[in-house]
Amino acid sequence: MKKTIISVTFLVAMGLPVAYGQTTQQPPATQAKQKKVSIAKVFDKLSKSSKVPFFYSSTDFKDILVDESGVNYSSLDASLKYLKTYYPVEYEIRNNTVMLRKTSIKAVVPSKAISMAKDTVTVKENKIDEVVVIGYGKVKKSDATGSLTTVKMDAENNGNPVSAQDALTGKAAGVNIISPGGAPGAGSAIRIRGGSSLSASNDPLIVIDGIAIDNSSTSGSGNILGMINPNDIESYTVLKDASSTAIYGSRASNGVIIITTKKGSKKTRYQYSSNTKVSYNPKMLDVLNGDEYRSFIKNQYAGNAAVINGLGINDTNWQKEIYRTAVSNDQNFSMTGSVKDIPYRLSLGYTNQEGIIRKNAYERMNLSLALNPSFFDKHLNVNLNYKPSIENNDFISNPASGAVSFDPTRPVFDHSTPYGLGYFIWTDASGRPITQAGANPVSMLDLRTDQSKVIRHIGNIQLDYKIHGFEDLKLNLNTGFDILKSEGNIFVPDNAPLAWTSIGNDGQGLMENYTQKKSNLQFDAFANYSKTLGRHKFDVMGGYSWQRFWKSYNDYQTNITGNKIYKSILPKSEYILVSFYGRLNYSFNDRYLFTATLRNDGSSRFAKDNHWGLFPSAAFAWKIKEEEFLKDSNFFSDLKLRLSYGKTGQQDIGGDYEWMQTYTYSDSQALYQFGDQFYQTIRPNGYDPNLKWETTSTYNLGLDFGILKNRISGSVEVYKRTTDDLLNKISVAAGSNLTNMIFTNIGSMENKGLELTLNTIPVKKGNWQWNLDMNLTFNTSEITKLTLVDNPNYGVNIGNVSGSTAGTIQVHSVGFSPYTFYLYEQEYDANGKPIEGKYKGGLVKDKSPMPKSYLGISSKLSYKDWYFGFNGHANFGNYVYNNIKSKDYKTKTYSGNGTYSNILSYTAEQGFENLQLYSDFFLENASFFRMDNMTLGRTFKNISDKFDLGVSFSVQNAFVITKYSGLDPEVYLGIDNNMYSRPRSFLFGLNVNFK
Repeated sequence: MKKTIISVTFLVAMGLPVAYGQTTQQPPATQAKQKKVSIAKVFDKLSKSSKVPFFYSSTDFKDILVDESGVNYSSLDASLKYLKTYYPVEYEIRNNTVMLRKTSIKAVVPSKAISMAKDTVTVKENKIDEVVVIGYGKVKKSDATGSLTTVKMDAENNGNPVSAQDALTGKAAGVNIISPGGAPGAGSAIRIRGGSSLSASNDPLIVIDGIAIDNSSTSGSGNILGMINPNDIESYTVLKDASSTAIYGSRASNGVIIITTKKGSKKTRYQYSSNTKVSYNPKMLDVLNGDEYRSFIKNQYAGNAAVINGLGINDTNWQKEIYRTAVSNDQNFSMTGSVKDIPYRLSLGYTNQEGIIRKNAYERMNLSLALNPSFFDKHLNVNLNYKPSIENNDFISNPASGAVSFDPTRPVFDHSTPYGLGYFIWTDASGRPITQAGANPVSMLDLRTDQSKVIRHIGNIQLDYKIHGFEDLKLNLNTGFDILKSEGNIFVPDNAPLAWTSIGNDGQGLMENYTQKKSNLQFDAFANYSKTLGRHKFDVMGGYSWQRFWKSYNDYQTNITGNKIYKSILPKSEYILVSFYGRLNYSFNDRYLFTATLRNDGSSRFAKDNHWGLFPSAAFAWKIKEEEFLKDSNFFSDLKLRLSYGKTGQQDIGGDYEWMQTYTYSDSQALYQFGDQFYQTIRPNGYDPNLKWETTSTYNLGLDFGILKNRISGSVEVYKRTTDDLLNKISVAAGSNLTNMIFTNIGSMENKGLELTLNTIPVKKGNWQWNLDMNLTFNTSEITKLTLVDNPNYGVNIGNVSGSTAGTIQVHSVGFSPYTFYLYEQEYDANGKPIEGKYKGGLVKDKSPMPKSYLGISSKLSYKDWYFGFNGHANFGNYVYNNIKSKDYKTKTYSGNGTYSNILSYTAEQGFENLQLYSDFFLENASFFRMDNMTLGRTFKNISDKFDLGVSFSVQNAFVITKYSGLDPEVYLGIDNNMYSRPRSFLFGLNVNFK
């Protein structure tokens, strides 16, 4: 008896695997037990189990019932062949999508017994090659020659992120994402391969559905990507080497992140998701309580009756007074379908996030609309995207630092004085407020209002036309906009503690209103010609781009009575980018791939003679797996070698007119008094008329591999990146310019690194599947030049610390990484205790806040309808200066003006007597592993014919493993003086998919 053999299709669609193996199907009539269900339900379940979209007409298939016992949901290939054999179904797999249509007659009548043919049948494996988004186009992943990583959103294992950056954390080699703290709505710093500049921007270019957004900060908003709802994101594509980024030219030195949002579908679907989050502060600083503080003061100032008698009688835990258990929620609804054959997707989102510090909150309302029609027999494809959003922020003047240092023997409220509006305020012997004192932390929350509203509109329309009669040529037109308006106000009433200790130090309050407007208009037009001639394949693209960035800002400040007015004006500003670009892809025998790109960028941020910058790149890839000696290998399923070189540019230096003479209005702290009125002055700014492009050259060598039918796959990357003509802010000789600091081109920097990516399926058997993905990055950065004439002793001091009016602890210096710490080496006694004020020689350049390596890990274990997943990331070899501990010392507990300050329990027991800011004793190895999120969920698929129900429970910021003694080891640029802790959160999620 000959066996029927089916070679199963292996799908890489959407980056997720489908089961392999052999499957033998029997006709329905011969099976012992039949289970009749609608064929549409079978299509839906197959689509969900395989993670591959299905397109079909529900009307055509509405009356067809299927014997479900013959469907193998773990094998898409076998199930489709079963349906085609026994039911009126034809299918085609195209662009990672299963296209279905009803045939006129049934291939086989299921009610009749059918005998299987005895001949052996071999079905050729049909692989779906994943298509990835690149600059100005798409490419098959197997044909990519540059270094890029695609991250697809997994709704079951993404940790329910609020911001778009959070969803990418730890998911791509070479990408390090650090949030500034735990404030709701806050953004994150994104660094790809370590950054390439010192004083200019190190942020990557971010492109959303073809629109390159403005990376500059917005007044009243904490996150440049706050307007994007992560639930609307389909995928991220991270472009890392010059071959993949050079097509973006002037803004691609720090890499490119392309965000693709979800598109329309002809099939009608409704989806609703909701999650409720409870957050708390997982760690507070250990400070002295009231009794401990009184005991410490009595010992520290023994014999000083005035100091001892000035102590209060209370026991106030100021940290508990400002922190809270925060409750947040997130609601999302989406619908897809078609109207008159026009596919659409419409989604609505609402996020309300409370901070763990009282009064701090973030609210977002957003809409996303996508229309994706095709015309003229699919020769004209249209993509229209529109994403309006409203963000509301309740900011705070972070009182966490004050809560740590404020005297625990004082009460929150004090009605015995006419000052402070009922809140405790420091007063002198005459009963007047002490202006050189800290403000009551609770009053900072209750008596200060800081609110903003940001309204943003992002949209574009893209036309892709395939010429009739000359289908090898496509014309593409993309025009879009990113328009924003931000409004905010700050209010502090008269006589509030803050009105005495800051603002004007005179008890007069503050009314401030500010408005910022920004617009970003973009126009792209390019043509693409593709042709295959035998074993030769050509793909040529050429285009033109124009982009205009404009912004204005107005800030109006006054006291409550209006007789003391400060008005800060920043004039309107704009810059324009004009670009010509082209790309050539050539492949021979689908085995040897060549790519060349060229972009010529013109920027108005430079003088006429330096307007233009030319940025070329070239790449080669060799599909080793297609060679005869590996073609039939059962061990290797993929093996490709890549090599690339290219140049990219940088022009994000903050200002739009650094090359020309400009003038600045003075701010509220630099007014000129004439009589009883204060007037703004106008002063000239420094400038460099010879300012030009910063240029980064990158070499990249990569190897992509897949083994055992891609049960194990990944890549290895080695790169070297050199930046010349660094846009650097340096000191200039007195009298040589109109300022002592200017932006100019001087210096060089080098980055070298190794990236490892590993995607595995350790378990795939029956109802079990386990996916485990990891990435590891090694990176070193070194400054190689800072001056025109080499001077090893020259350095740029940076890294301001709290606790001193003028102090820096870091330096940019040749031979060291950026932001290297510059501290005295501490001396220790025989017991290992630091000797106060004693150091080994002078200042020493040592240790870096940049991690030597960083890791990302993601895991998902599925069993039937259950799943458990987690995501984590780690940094190794990074150092952090503990400024919270360094600015704490014993003698700060009492000030000569009659005020008291609390200290850490550590300081009381082991700390220094006096301030020792510049000791490397406070420099700590802050290597860590953070479990970003863990999720357990289940999908209930059979509770109704109308919908599927999913429930989940997640923990965010589950735990951190580190030896760092501070609140949190993850500190951007390595100086820890931010006390807004990252919260630990518990989430309950609900997801309903309507059929």
